[in-house]
Amino acid sequence: MEYLVHGVYDAQTLKSLISLDIPQIGFDLRGRSLNLIPFHTLKSLLPSLKNQKFFLIFENDKSSTVLSFLDLLGDKKNKFELEFRDQQSGSYYASFNHPFSWFFHPEGDWETILKLPNLKSIILPVKYQQYYQNLSRLWFMIQERNLKVVLHVESFSDLELYVHEKNLSLSIDLGKEMELGFRRIDQNRLLNLNVWRKNYASVAGQ
Repeated sequence: MEYLVHGVYDAQTLKSLISLDIPQIGFDLRGRSLNLIPFHTLKSLLPSLKNQKFFLIFENDKSSTVLSFLDLLGDKKNKFELEFRDQQSGSYYASFNHPFSWFFHPEGDWETILKLPNLKSIILPVKYQQYYQNLSRLWFMIQERNLKVVLHVESFSDLELYVHEKNLSLSIDLGKEMELGFRRIDQNRLLNLNVWRKNYASVAGQ
């Protein structure tokens, strides 16, 4: 089991996730997101980044905007993979000479996107499962490219449904269920979620 937790916007939450050895962490740069992290805050967190894989999340931004964020990160940009949650054209994603993940949407041009060399993984929302589970062409292309597949669930309680699955990557956004108040993550609850203990127990028992 491997987790990708999106929506970190403060130093304490980042510290908590690193202490849990969460291998993949996402920072949300979408302007309308409740998990938006100001760029100056992101830069202040750079010295704390360890060996995890980190993602910068964008949605419907101009390519020049995305490139400007990468430029501002300087040599630190190689610590990050881009993540797109939109349905842009294949040429849009091809314009970035940088590894990226794509958040699957039924209306997206997925056949073109899956052919792009810088695509490293595809994130499949559970809510679209009935659509993509029988798309034989999609699964053939994923296998042909040896792309990583990440399943995105809507809540931490949903993680319980998959915690015993082996060789599975799960994605989730931090949200209200994990907050004490607006943009105040309950660190104690986050650190003591059953899914972490079950995952570590299952690994130890293998």
